[in-house]
Amino acid sequence: MSGDSYDVIVVGSGLGGVSSAAILAKAGFRVLVLEQADGFGGLAHSFERDGRTFDSAIRIMAEGEMVIGLLDFLGVGDECELTPIDHLYQAEFPGMSLFAPAGIDGFTEAHIREFPAEADGIRTLFGLRRQMFLELARMPMRVTDPRLMDQLPELAPTLMRYRTATLQQVLDEHLRDPRLKAACSALWPYMGAPPSQLSFFAYSQFLGVLVDGPYYCMGSFQKLVDAFLAAVRRNGGDALTKAAVERIVVTDGKVTGVRTEDGREFQASVVISNADARQTFDTLIGAEHLPERFVKRVNRMVPSMSACCVYATTTQDVTEYLHAHETFKYNHWDHEDTWRDVLGGARPAGMSLSVMTMMDESLAKPGEHMLIATAVAPYRRGDGKNWWEERDRYADALLGEFETLVPGLRDNLTSLQAGTPLTIERFTRNYQGATYGWALTPNQIGGKRLAHEAPVDGLFLCGHWTEEGPASFRVVLSGMNAAREVLARFGSSLEVPTFKPDDVPALAL
Repeated sequence: MSGDSYDVIVVGSGLGGVSSAAILAKAGFRVLVLEQADGFGGLAHSFERDGRTFDSAIRIMAEGEMVIGLLDFLGVGDECELTPIDHLYQAEFPGMSLFAPAGIDGFTEAHIREFPAEADGIRTLFGLRRQMFLELARMPMRVTDPRLMDQLPELAPTLMRYRTATLQQVLDEHLRDPRLKAACSALWPYMGAPPSQLSFFAYSQFLGVLVDGPYYCMGSFQKLVDAFLAAVRRNGGDALTKAAVERIVVTDGKVTGVRTEDGREFQASVVISNADARQTFDTLIGAEHLPERFVKRVNRMVPSMSACCVYATTTQDVTEYLHAHETFKYNHWDHEDTWRDVLGGARPAGMSLSVMTMMDESLAKPGEHMLIATAVAPYRRGDGKNWWEERDRYADALLGEFETLVPGLRDNLTSLQAGTPLTIERFTRNYQGATYGWALTPNQIGGKRLAHEAPVDGLFLCGHWTEEGPASFRVVLSGMNAAREVLARFGSSLEVPTFKPDDVPALAL
């Protein structure tokens, strides 16, 4: 194989890919990042239209202080500004509005104010998250010692009790009022699965957003991507767009480099794939280089839902009606009814509306508010209709849903464009436009997702298909952990920052 030679090649430039690349470049490795699209970032990419800047998929980031610490460690802390959000979301149900502030205490009390008769159950429910992660922090990332396995019920009773539970099962255990159960699980569209399917462990991880409060990246999350890439380049690395990888080359069972779709070849003994997992193994590697058991396992795994998004601006002062960064809207109290609407595809459901200019007025033109409406959506609609043909009708219907909260919303728009699961698939090459990697069911979380070291010598993985799961902070964490494994392979002495104990990503059980 001829061509340019690197120590590490990273395929894909999502937050997992660029964070791993930045760490390895700082450690002195010659790193190359290859991105198939015409811009870096994957789901963190932002796009500009007529002087406006839109975040394509990410709206908030958890654990902003930790990410700031990582950027400082990399020497690029001045490249982007992460700002706390104190008004996380409001949830609109038939006949009730719930305002949920950031911070677990305020979040808990907001639910108690609406349902005072179940105050004890509410406190217990939200307290389980903290207890599980305290137990988790006392144990290694993977439990392989049989003696430790025998001690787990004593060492981690809460974790062992709930590790395979769905959110609905835990809600039913601690709460009585069906409306309260719906209110306590209003965040589920962030995770792409209803409470009856959603892992309670995964839900608890997302509650971590509320503990210290969420953050927004001023100027769009593209700034965060660019900061990591600045660290790569300052340390001698390279990053290329329009460089789709056609094949990860394997010779005698070992990774030796990559070949792009336009015929360029790059050599490296280590490749980190931040690409879609199915594409990585089915197309870039090929089943012939993988253990049969592993191929069957990956093929059994179920991808998450996708989404439809509407990107719009308006001259209307929507803050008269919307008082939080994010507003969830439900037409039903029963989330199973909402899920049936999601699967059908005809009626928007699992909806949220982000008012981006509440945090950053510079994203839009003077006098405008920027709105991003999102609905959980299947890749294939249950009604059999085509997303391309239905895109505009669906976008209008989605905005119409929020017009019940903001009268005249559609009459004052100054710009509008829409995307469907097919759009996400086309721009990110995520299998079926999956926005969360694998579905967040109890059998597909933590160590039941993909490990960072793949069963091919020299191949590593990061991103939302891996153990840490989806969400902006967690994919950065996946990039850090993938980088740690590569550093260990080469015997590097670089000490990557570690996060506080209750942010351990998952336990491989």
